[in-house]
Amino acid sequence: MAGAGRDELKLLGMWASPYVSRAKLALQLKGVSYEYIEEDLGNKSDLFLRSNPVHKTVPVLIHNGNPICESSIIVQYIDESFPSSAASLLPADPYDRAVARFWAAYIDDKLAAPWRMVYRVKTEEERDELMKQTLAAVDVLEGGLKECSKGKGCFFGGDSVGYVDVVLGGLVSWVHASDKLSGAKLFDAAKAPLLAAWLGRFGELDAAKAVLQDVDKVVEYAKKFQPRDSGTAADRQAEMAGGGGAGELKLLGHWASAYVTRVKLALHLKGVSYEYVEEDLRNKSDLLLASNPVHKTVPVLIHNGNPIRESQIIVQYIDEAFSGAGDSLLPADPHERAVARFWTAYIEDKLVAPWEKVFRAKTEEERAAWMKQMFVAVEALEGGLKECSKGKGCFFGGDSVGYVDVVLGGGVSFVHANDVITGGKLFDAAKTPLLAEWLGRFGELDAAKAVLQDVDRAVEYTKVLYARNAATTAANN
Repeated sequence: MAGAGRDELKLLGMWASPYVSRAKLALQLKGVSYEYIEEDLGNKSDLFLRSNPVHKTVPVLIHNGNPICESSIIVQYIDESFPSSAASLLPADPYDRAVARFWAAYIDDKLAAPWRMVYRVKTEEERDELMKQTLAAVDVLEGGLKECSKGKGCFFGGDSVGYVDVVLGGLVSWVHASDKLSGAKLFDAAKAPLLAAWLGRFGELDAAKAVLQDVDKVVEYAKKFQPRDSGTAADRQAEMAGGGGAGELKLLGHWASAYVTRVKLALHLKGVSYEYVEEDLRNKSDLLLASNPVHKTVPVLIHNGNPIRESQIIVQYIDEAFSGAGDSLLPADPHERAVARFWTAYIEDKLVAPWEKVFRAKTEEERAAWMKQMFVAVEALEGGLKECSKGKGCFFGGDSVGYVDVVLGGGVSFVHANDVITGGKLFDAAKTPLLAEWLGRFGELDAAKAVLQDVDRAVEYTKVLYARNAATTAANN
């Protein structure tokens, strides 16, 4: 698949989207030719809706008829599908790849997410809080640049542009537009000198000059989103368009964490031995705090002294670092890998995220709204299982367990606990028969029996969370 001349490649996008810019940057850096199709997001084309029926957002890359969605997944796909075209964007070393994926996810979750919300909130208090979160993320990302560049501070990829540079680079025109509109610097040279220097250095790249939006055009586009009842500079900013082998191995976790369970499942399926350290999350160990100073959460996998964080990143790391142990969790084909990564991101964003908010809801109305979102996600996931299993419905990995199975499988005990507590079925055989069968089939795996939490214990733990939230809500009223 490396020969770009033999491949039909189309990119569906919208000019103002920084997420589309990421895909354009990756294609430009890899020297891959493609056809670009500008989408009218107010009147989406049939091709676009067929290609991304789940999210209905840009970008979408169509390679030989196969659609790939989600910008970070597309960038990885381009790097993997065209390995002989220019330098690799992702590092060759599995640990360095895991670090790069961590920082790319951090940019999306901790920088871009609150930055986008700044332009949607109604009060100055909410806006100030979100800007505070955005600037805090910039401070942390300054350390990420120092770490990834090995202290050189040139690019996240070291001396050359890498995956994290492309993910952050898609935002560059919007960073400059934000600075013009607000009169302040998001990457302030006094507070984040490495990022400030990176911003200028990235903008001088040939790929950036060829791809990035004209800043003045972005500023004018942003002004269209100015609320009629507000004249502050912050309000004039726009909503961004679119959407290693054997060694010492230690896992820091907490028994009830579904995210930790994912890692345990991956290690068990790969047949890799490790030391497990149970963490008290109310009195976190120095090792945990030193190993995950950014999020301070479990799981953390420590391999030969190197910490890997975030459950999905850890599972991919295990599959790559122990490639000779057990069956591969991720498919060999780049498109199938991209599809698997799409559905794991969907599970995280559309199923798990509202599920966690159910426990924090202050009213029955809020709880019902989050539950409704969960059931919508489950119905979409039914289609995902059919797609990934090639219609067999056995596992997302086909006849054998794969990456998506591990990500969803980490929550199996709490799916059962939810059913016990609510008296309903999250994976209802009448509405989602494939997922209902998958639930039973997954639970019969040796790895699942060895790793998954006892359901009764999960029920009691869940009840404690509900009670704790109710007490907190009552105390605040």
